[in-house]
Amino acid sequence: MTPATIDLNGLDSDIRANVLRQLTASGLSEQVFVNQVYHALAGGQFSLLDLLGPNAGTLEAMQELTEGRGVTAENIEQLFADLHADD
Repeated sequence: MTPATIDLNGLDSDIRANVLRQLTASGLSEQVFVNQVYHALAGGQFSLLDLLGPNAGTLEAMQELTEGRGVTAENIEQLFADLHADD
């Protein structure tokens, strides 16, 4: 799929309206915006993870660390042994 064939009509109407207001205020069209996102992504200026953020598992792990319940290891071998262990 190329930027010219992306169907933006499937987006949530409130979100799309908000984005369109911001684009219009900036003097940009949806097509120019999508094109710029493609170029920035291809150029390594950001990754999809920057847009998506942490998933539920990562958020849970972050909460565990915040609460002091994280796994500790004496060395890298122990860490990897724990990572590969069947839980």
